[in-house]
Amino acid sequence: MDDHGAERDSGGARRSERLLLAQKTALERAIGGAGLDEVLALLVRAGAEQLGARAAIFLVNEDGLTLRLGVAAGLPDSCARAMDGSAIGPQAPSCGQAAHSGKRVVVENVALDPHWASHHALAREHGIAACWSTPIRAVSGAILGTFTIFHAAPCVPGPPDLETVDLLTHTAALLIERDRTERERQSSEALLSSVLEHLPVGVAVYDTQGRTTRNNRLMRDYTNGSLPSADDREASRWRAFHPDGQPVKRKDFSGARALRGEIVVPGMDFLHRAADGTEHWTRVSAAPLRDGDGRITGVVAVVSDIDAEKRAAQGLAAALDEARRSELVAHEMSHRIMNSFQLLHGLVSMQTATVTDPAARKAVEQAFSRIQAMALVQRRLFEATRNDLATLDAADYLQRLGESLTGAFIDSGRCTLVIDATHGIPMPAAQASSMGLIVTELVLNALKHAFGAQQQGTVTVRFEACGDDRRLTVTDDGAGLPDGAGTVKPAGSGQGMGMTLVHGLVRQLGGKLEIDRPNQGGRPGTRFVLTFPA
Repeated sequence: MDDHGAERDSGGARRSERLLLAQKTALERAIGGAGLDEVLALLVRAGAEQLGARAAIFLVNEDGLTLRLGVAAGLPDSCARAMDGSAIGPQAPSCGQAAHSGKRVVVENVALDPHWASHHALAREHGIAACWSTPIRAVSGAILGTFTIFHAAPCVPGPPDLETVDLLTHTAALLIERDRTERERQSSEALLSSVLEHLPVGVAVYDTQGRTTRNNRLMRDYTNGSLPSADDREASRWRAFHPDGQPVKRKDFSGARALRGEIVVPGMDFLHRAADGTEHWTRVSAAPLRDGDGRITGVVAVVSDIDAEKRAAQGLAAALDEARRSELVAHEMSHRIMNSFQLLHGLVSMQTATVTDPAARKAVEQAFSRIQAMALVQRRLFEATRNDLATLDAADYLQRLGESLTGAFIDSGRCTLVIDATHGIPMPAAQASSMGLIVTELVLNALKHAFGAQQQGTVTVRFEACGDDRRLTVTDDGAGLPDGAGTVKPAGSGQGMGMTLVHGLVRQLGGKLEIDRPNQGGRPGTRFVLTFPA
């Protein structure tokens, strides 16, 4: 080999060393956090120096239709501004053609190239005679931009020139893709952080040692950075209980179970003690995190505030317990009232036999009849509310009351009692008691006054809902009430005890009582219509 060949080999080696140094420096700075423009500028300066030319990197804009100038070495600012925003297409100058076709475009003499026609004046002004443009391609094949060399004299690249350009272009592709990937990662990270911070629950990720690797604001309010099951201080602030009230051991906390591979959903209820000493109920769910091989690498835990829900449930349970105790007391009292009625019934029955005065005997018999009727009402009310003290089905209650009245007072050969009541209408027990006494009084009144000794008839009791009100109708087809009978009269005016009781019960219900003569089958009859609020 002659001296000229050795000199060429030595120069080529030095050029390769300088290129590799530029590549290494650019990559190291990128890893160290340098911006994209800074590291790309290293590459275009290296290209300009090695090729004795000017160099630039153009990047594809987001619209995919134009190129923007990334960095340049040796190009005047006016020239760089003129080339910024160049179109991408088959008829564009070198850079636009390369970005469109994905192939290297070499223009030996721009003055003779028709695609440069619109830029001839610019090229002459800035001494651009030749242009080599190489596409910068992503791993996926997408075109990221172009690496372009501008020469002051017409020329074409030799093999060493192409090797230099290809090395710098490949390095630029790595740096651009890394930058885009990092930007996407940062954007995703910002979105994830925003979502986590605005979640209405606490969220944390722990490693296998129970150390926090990520958490949001709400979770930071609950923990000091460690998984409670893995930290003595944290564990002391969390208490969970089994259904039987026994405390849950730390090894069985949600996070500890997740580290063993369990998915703890919907979670465990914990009583958490805050730094100020206050306690709140929370629900903690947890699940294991695994790598591609299925190994557990950590835990994700979610804490929800269920304090209001839990305390409401506890209050409801206490109220229900109190209601059950009250129900037992009420049923016991109702049972004693029934026994009292039975005792009173027996006493009055014995006294009736000893009374000889006709007027007094009549009064005692009337009292005896009312005691018997009230005892029936009380018994049916007790039976109807045996399973639910608060409410009962009005229709069922009236049917049973009608059966009792028929068995105790009605001669089936003379009179028929018909109960026509709409089922499914709930009624408070106290309201049903008043209604039952009214029905009893009106039915007994009809049996006593509506039908003569030989007359047969029917008494109908109808109950229905009318919007927000309830309507009770008691009708008989007997002789009918005399004029003025059944209305409210002053004390001492001769009004019977039964109607006085009825009007008092109507007022107690807040209702309105109307009385008329429906004239059924040629007999005037009597109809009582009671309307009262539900």
